[in-house]
Amino acid sequence: MIRTFTLALLLFPVLLSAQITLDQADMPSAGDTMRYWNGLLTSFDAADTGPNHVWDFSGLGPLTEGADTAVTVGSTPFLYQFFFNNPFLYPDHDADYAVKGQEFGFQQLQVSDVYDYFKKGSSGFRNVGFGANINGLPSSIRRLPVDYVYRFPMTYGDVDSSFSTWEVDVPTIFHFEQEQWRYNEVDGWGVLYLPTDTFTVLRVRSVLQRTDSIYIDQFGIGFAIPEPQTVEYKWLAVGEGYPVLQVNTLAGLPVLTRFRYDMENIPTSLPEAAVGDLDPFPNPASDIVHVRMPEGVSGDLVLTDAAGREVRRVPHIRAKAVVAVDLGGLPGGVYDLRIDGNGGRWNGRLVVE
Repeated sequence: MIRTFTLALLLFPVLLSAQITLDQADMPSAGDTMRYWNGLLTSFDAADTGPNHVWDFSGLGPLTEGADTAVTVGSTPFLYQFFFNNPFLYPDHDADYAVKGQEFGFQQLQVSDVYDYFKKGSSGFRNVGFGANINGLPSSIRRLPVDYVYRFPMTYGDVDSSFSTWEVDVPTIFHFEQEQWRYNEVDGWGVLYLPTDTFTVLRVRSVLQRTDSIYIDQFGIGFAIPEPQTVEYKWLAVGEGYPVLQVNTLAGLPVLTRFRYDMENIPTSLPEAAVGDLDPFPNPASDIVHVRMPEGVSGDLVLTDAAGREVRRVPHIRAKAVVAVDLGGLPGGVYDLRIDGNGGRWNGRLVVE
C-alpha cells in the first residue's frame, strides 16, 4: 500500500522510484490465500493506461465474496500428481503449488474436481497443466509446451507471447484438444485505488486466443471450434501474489471483475477531528502531480512553498476524487499540501524537481 514518504526519502529524492519490477518472489506460494470480491463494471475503458498512471476503481462495489488458496501439490489427489510431482522424469512440469480450477464440459466430455498446477522460477510464472476427473476417471493433463502466464523480470513495456496445448482422450468416444496463444503486454504502471487499499502496480494486458478441436470416434470425423477472444487486464503489486485487480473482457465487454477487498479496512464513519496524510503521486514530480481526496473529505486542495506562501489551489474537490495539479513554472524544492474543507486536517509533502 502507498505510504507517506519519510523525511529521509524527501532529502534524497534520487532514491525514489515509483515504477516497479516483478519477479518470482511476487507470485503466490503454497499456503497463500487471496480473498477477493467480485464486482460489477457496466463499462470499461481498456485504453485508460500508460506510464506514471492513476487508476481510480475506488467506487467498485462488492457483489460476492470468494477466495483462491494455493495448496501443496502433495495435498491434491494422488493420481493428479503424476506429471506435477516428479522432478526427475518431468522437470518442466514439476509444480510448486496448485489452485482449485474451473469445471467444464462439452457434449459427452465432463471435467470436474479440477486443480490447476503452477511453477515459478527466474524465467517466469507458468501454468504447467491440470488434474481432474474426466468422465469420472482421475487424470493428469500436461500443457505441452507450458503456458507462460508471465515472464521475468517483468517491467513496463515488456511484450511476450506463449503457445501451449493440452489434450484428453475418452476411449471409443472422442479426442479433445485445446490450443492457446497468449500475448502479453505490460502496458501501464502507476497507482491503483481500490475501495479499501492503494497499490503501486504494473498492468498486464493478456490476449488469449483458443481453438478447441474434437474428433468423434463413432463418426470418424473431426472439427475445430475457435473460442471468442478473451482479454485479461491484471494489476499486479510487489509481494501480493495474486492480482489485486483483474478485469476480463469478451468482445470488449467486462465479464469478470475481481479485486482485493479487505473488510476490516472498510470505514464506517469519519471522526469529527480526523487527521490523515495525503499521498501525492508521483513524488518527486516535475510537470503534474495527482492527489486523491480521502473518504468523506471534500474542499480545496492547497499547495504552499517552504515559506508558507500559497502557490496552487484547486477548489471544490469532492471526496475520493483524484485531482491533477499542474506544477508548471514552480521552482524545484519541497512543498506542503493541505486540504481546506471539511473532514479534519489532511496534509502531505511533495518534492518538485
